[in-house]
Amino acid sequence: MAKKRVHRPDGSRPIPQSRPRASSAAPRASAGSPRSLRTRFEDASRPMLGRMQMLPAFLIPVTLGILLFLGLALSAAWSGVLLIVIAVFLFWLTAVSWPAISPGSRFLRLAVDVAVLGLGVLKLLGRL
Repeated sequence: MAKKRVHRPDGSRPIPQSRPRASSAAPRASAGSPRSLRTRFEDASRPMLGRMQMLPAFLIPVTLGILLFLGLALSAAWSGVLLIVIAVFLFWLTAVSWPAISPGSRFLRLAVDVAVLGLGVLKLLGRL
């Protein structure tokens, strides 16, 4: 039976029912472990994701499209900053969704992220 996704506007996580609860005897992750770092990253990202979820669905893609168009169409070197802003946003989205995407999707997303970042840096340096 498939699990139902539950929308929680307050940003709290649903308690998984299929996973047994950790006992106090189980070893805890150290502060520098990847699991702990991932959890902190997800916790830090949760408020921004909640705010983004409240926006109209078309707003973020349209805004990114406008920034991309302006970043590529304008001849000024500072327009590379627009592309770098897009790249940072895409890297963040890739990092947030990393555990849920397949290896092929990971490669493609990273390729697009690096390409947009590269275009932004080249534009900022005046080479494009």
